[in-house]
Amino acid sequence: MTPHARDSAVWVVVKVESGIPMSVQVYSDKQKAEAREAELRVGMDPDCDETGLFYVQVDEAESRHHPVSQSTGSRS
Repeated sequence: MTPHARDSAVWVVVKVESGIPMSVQVYSDKQKAEAREAELRVGMDPDCDETGLFYVQVDEAESRHHPVSQSTGSRS
C-alpha cells in the first residue's frame, strides 16, 4: 500500500429471493444501509427470502486500480 492510500469502509445490503441474490447495494452510511435493509424486508416471504447487511473494509488504492466491470449477460 502506498503512503497516500488509506482504508475506508462501506456497508453492503444484499437481498436474496428464493436463494437467488437479487440485489447488492453499497452505502457509506450505516444508518442509510440499515434503513434500506428494513425497506427490503417489507413484503418479503420470511420462509424463502432474506436480506443481509455487511461491513466491508475497502483499500481505496486497490479499488482505483481494479474497477468492477458490468456484465452484459453474454460470455465471449
